[in-house]
Amino acid sequence: LVPAEAFEFVTCALSIDYMRRPAELLAEVQRVLRPGGLAVFSFSNRCFVTKVVKLWIESYPSDVEHVWVVGSYFHFTQGFDSPVCVDVSPGSRSDPLYVVMAAKSQP
Repeated sequence: LVPAEAFEFVTCALSIDYMRRPAELLAEVQRVLRPGGLAVFSFSNRCFVTKVVKLWIESYPSDVEHVWVVGSYFHFTQGFDSPVCVDVSPGSRSDPLYVVMAAKSQP
């Protein structure tokens, strides 16, 4: 078991759309982050349709909705500041890439 407040950064690269228990994941991320520590989740619109959670492709299929979903994971997990999204897409001829991040609230 990782001790509480052990990390300054936690990343989740290109896999949040596969997480079946995102509330538990975010609660654990919040637990292991130091106050002021940053959680950074990145994702694109590419996925394995047979493995991704249903909500990603059926309920909220657009990029904007994906940003909203990941932001809501932070919003509804106690102990995070308001999430921020950054579009880090490399250009119009490539897949989009988004980063949603939030800091652990300071006491």
